[in-house]
Amino acid sequence: MRVARYYGPGKVRVEEMPVPSPGPGEVLVRVRACGICGSDTLDWYLQRRAPLVPGHEPAGDVVAVGPGVRKFRPGDRVFVHHHVPCFACHYCRRGHHTLCAEFHRTRIEPGGFAEYIRVPAPNVEKDVWKLPESLSYEEATLIEPLACALRAWERLRVFPDDTAAVIGCGVSGLLLIMAGRLYPVGRIFGVDPVESRRRAAVEAGALDAFPPDGPGDAVRARNRGRGADLVIVATGNPAGVKLAFDLVEAGGTILLYAPTDPDVELPVRPHRLFFDEITLVASYSATPLETGPALDLIAAGRVPTGRLITHRLPLEQTADGLRLVRQAADSLKVVILPG
Repeated sequence: MRVARYYGPGKVRVEEMPVPSPGPGEVLVRVRACGICGSDTLDWYLQRRAPLVPGHEPAGDVVAVGPGVRKFRPGDRVFVHHHVPCFACHYCRRGHHTLCAEFHRTRIEPGGFAEYIRVPAPNVEKDVWKLPESLSYEEATLIEPLACALRAWERLRVFPDDTAAVIGCGVSGLLLIMAGRLYPVGRIFGVDPVESRRRAAVEAGALDAFPPDGPGDAVRARNRGRGADLVIVATGNPAGVKLAFDLVEAGGTILLYAPTDPDVELPVRPHRLFFDEITLVASYSATPLETGPALDLIAAGRVPTGRLITHRLPLEQTADGLRLVRQAADSLKVVILPG
């Protein structure tokens, strides 16, 4: 089978490797579509594991099942989640499922940018979902990103008529805005330097969207003089984190939704955190608790994710797709179609 393998910055090669065989409790899936996530473009995140086949938003067809598999059979159309928690450890019991050791152990082989993937038994048991015929493989690649957005909102304390601001209006930010409309948020604002993405934020449900040059004043002008009660930072740019402190209202919460480079340090004024009772939280990835609802919301048309797909590329153009996502210009969701 063909795979797109990452070797280092700017080095992605389409190669051949043997098709993996499913073991007990496992399934083999032919990948029909796999979305590109922003994390697939982070060299500091990928290099320590290189060479590797990235991609963790796959949808496709079950082509073979291992001994003991009863839930699926060849021909089933499925979405596959790449990590699953145990639901029993210290972290899971406290609601931090993405810190679970099993969550980090379980992974699809070799990765979503491949013609076939082997899905481990824990994933098959807990977080592989059959797709309705009405849902395309391409749109199914947005199940995992929407699930991440749902988990982020669940980690926030949302009060009726809260004001929210989403910094960074790429696909993640737009999904956060779309998901936010499911909660009792009074108004949502977007912040992004790219005009087309600001327009997309309004189309996604934001009341308005502003460039990152003084958005605090713009939000307060549209919000009865108040800042945002909830600020979600959907960019790894350190400037976005700094901006969150300018946007957040007293008593508000800042949620980190994207990682910065490991060495980034930011000055924080504990004085303001204390007297304004600012809360800092983070949300990383998603679990079966969110992927199932995300699938249902997309299939029911309640979250119109399909309109976010701007590029569909064959496996041979994976490197081009990664460049599009890294440039963060006019592209939104880029989907790889292995076959």
